[in-house]
Amino acid sequence: MLQHEENERLCRTGPGTPMGEALRRYWTPMCPAADVAEPDGPPRAVQRLGERFVVFRDSGGRVGVLDEACCHRGASLRFGRVEDGGIRCLYHGWKFDVEGCVLETPNVADPRVRERLRAPAYPVHVAGDVVFAYLGPPGTAPAPPRYSWMDGPAERRFVYEHVQEHSNWLQVLEGGLDSAHVGILHGDEMALATLGLYDPDGIGADRYPTTDLAPRLEIEATPYGFVYAALRDAIEPGKQYVRITPYVAPYLTFPAMRSGVMRLPRDDDSTVTISVSYDPDGTPDREAILRRQGMHLPEVYGPDRVLRIPEQDRPAMAARKSFTGLDGFNVQDGAMTMFMGEAILDRTKEHVVPTDAAVVRVRRLLLDLVDQVERGEAPLGTGPGVDTSAVAGASGLVGAGERWQGLLGT
Repeated sequence: MLQHEENERLCRTGPGTPMGEALRRYWTPMCPAADVAEPDGPPRAVQRLGERFVVFRDSGGRVGVLDEACCHRGASLRFGRVEDGGIRCLYHGWKFDVEGCVLETPNVADPRVRERLRAPAYPVHVAGDVVFAYLGPPGTAPAPPRYSWMDGPAERRFVYEHVQEHSNWLQVLEGGLDSAHVGILHGDEMALATLGLYDPDGIGADRYPTTDLAPRLEIEATPYGFVYAALRDAIEPGKQYVRITPYVAPYLTFPAMRSGVMRLPRDDDSTVTISVSYDPDGTPDREAILRRQGMHLPEVYGPDRVLRIPEQDRPAMAARKSFTGLDGFNVQDGAMTMFMGEAILDRTKEHVVPTDAAVVRVRRLLLDLVDQVERGEAPLGTGPGVDTSAVAGASGLVGAGERWQGLLGT
């Protein structure tokens, strides 16, 4: 159980807040690179950590991230023209390059205005078909992120984004670190997969060879966060089924079934999730992946990328044909985290149990990050020599008493 002050410290991420300042010391995922794939194409408006930005790719292919508000008089650059090496505000025609330099001011003849002013611009790193920006103080950026799913050609990756409204980022992140719910909330999919009967997408659903709904959690600290294993008694005698999830502070988890999931604040009341599916041997089936997540229907996941929870199939629930009456992992997860009352869960009223150990650990770790930044230190995982390039999740059977770390090759 958290104190109210701790809960506020964890959940509030806008400019000037303790958690907001800590999160800004990491590279922030802004959007899939496909959103700004074409030079001089339309810009993408993005909200992160309670602030508004615009992402664009200039004539030479460079990606820029600027404040959405034009530094002249605040007009939105989301409507801007991307042309001739910069983005032009429609209001008075001011044009800016990816570094924020003012290239043109049609309504001001004095060149000193262009020389004196600069639009707020942020360092950008594009890797693994994701655009990252560093939103922290100048000169404090750590090395850009490096993950296993950034390797290989683009056709082996599928990057997609969705927004959950009415849900603070912490409760969404906690869901990604809660292995105990997998066999319950997602029980229809996982239990049928155990029998080899549920693989409608043809993507090799994770076989779930256990009926144990109360996993034992083991957690190991790492230089980048932690890795935890959920151990369940397997159906096969003398075996344990293990699901291993690494957490790379502050946003990224590596679930056993997907390459990487980044959950971060859009603002204090909504969360954006950018998921990466990487197939080292071929091309991911995009439609099948969205169908498995329950995001293949326009009424659930439309062009605005906002996740909408469809009406439950109560007749199917009554007939015991569905446990939740909801189809797909993200839909089921969203239904749990988007309807907790207020957008920020009051954690002073909860009662944690041993299967919540990873959730408790991430809260303490995040509070420690805030303390580190307030002391003027570099937060966990941002120092030199921290290598995340080989981090990956895993699942499988091990013998009773056998080291689960062997599934990770360690």
